[in-house]
Amino acid sequence: MAFAYTSYAGYNSFANGEDGATGGSGAYNPRYHFQAAQNAGFNLQNDDGQPKVLYVGNLDTSVTEEFVATLFSQIGRLVKTKVIFDTTSDPYAFVEFADHNSATQALQAMNKRMLLNKEMKVNWATQPGTQAKVDTSRHFHVFVGDLSPEVDNKQLRESFAPFGEVSDAKVIRDLQTTKSKGYGFVSYPKREEAERAIEQMNGQWLGRRTIRTNWATRKPSDMPENPRGPQGGHHHRNTYDEIYNQAGPDNTSVYIGNIPPSSTDDDVRNIFKRFGTVLDIRHFKVQGYSFVKFDSKESAAKAIYEMNGAEFMGQNIRCSWGKADSQRPHNGPGGGYGPAGPEAGHGGMPGYPYGAAASAQQQQQYWHYYQQYYNNPAVQQQWQAYYAQAGRGAPPAGAPPAGVPPANPVKYE
Repeated sequence: MAFAYTSYAGYNSFANGEDGATGGSGAYNPRYHFQAAQNAGFNLQNDDGQPKVLYVGNLDTSVTEEFVATLFSQIGRLVKTKVIFDTTSDPYAFVEFADHNSATQALQAMNKRMLLNKEMKVNWATQPGTQAKVDTSRHFHVFVGDLSPEVDNKQLRESFAPFGEVSDAKVIRDLQTTKSKGYGFVSYPKREEAERAIEQMNGQWLGRRTIRTNWATRKPSDMPENPRGPQGGHHHRNTYDEIYNQAGPDNTSVYIGNIPPSSTDDDVRNIFKRFGTVLDIRHFKVQGYSFVKFDSKESAAKAIYEMNGAEFMGQNIRCSWGKADSQRPHNGPGGGYGPAGPEAGHGGMPGYPYGAAASAQQQQQYWHYYQQYYNNPAVQQQWQAYYAQAGRGAPPAGAPPAGVPPANPVKYE
């Protein structure tokens, strides 16, 4: 986020839009300056306990209260401003905003900016250890993948701050080793800021790697109440017990439909491993689906309950039971994991009808992919790779005329 302050001669160094940061350094002393702000009569928090007063340090001796107020008021409405001249250090100021969000934007925009050849140090004027955690449950979350091991929370936040107010930034780490798992999440209160970050940061360098960005997974419980299905009717969400009882005792396989084509095996694993030990993943991103095999039926049922209808990298995925070991032929599609139970044949698996229940729409999808195979060398190569992975050998030969299915369509069971 960039702010161009051009109304004061000599102060237009703000126009460059350098990365903002959260957290000051140098002469900032949280305990000392918290007490100083209290003594000056500042109301440090709003009614929800969120901070709204900023400490602004390392100021030039010629800076006036009026100038500081004019500068920061371009970001949000101010309640009070005071510059304090301390004989033992450079002048510093306290700026109280009317609301927490404006103060957050000012913190990100102003920290480390050059003012009269001096770098401002901006931080919260709050008592150490008492800053309230911002509720981000209704914010918009960005998934950041392929992170370099050295990237920490601060660097992640600083990199995404130019696109808007970052309410949270976290690198996910292994609980035992504390090493980065190579991905993280950044949250924004505003959807348009998150969209802009996804669009502009995807493929950019952060640390020693180029990163991937997309929408993070969001549980159905985070979505608006009474979501409507594709036909406009209200969707009934099964209880955990109902889902558990839909499958046999040895079934531990979960089918995931509507998988984003940009997703990877690791993306799927990272989302589903929190439900239990993942034994195997079969990921068919070209066809738009995956299978996850857990070590227990309970883990699989929990995954279906939590993730069916959830948002994963910008798409709402569908989760249902796959086939149990005793039900599936191991040389079948998807390594034989195939969908089973009430949602069998409805999970977006193009070209894999199971019995008479296969819909006309699925058959049409099948021929669409079949014709793509014969008319597009790139898709043909992908299709051949799928067959080899599924253990089916070579794909069927004998292309039908364009738009006409073969007389004896091949079925995959």
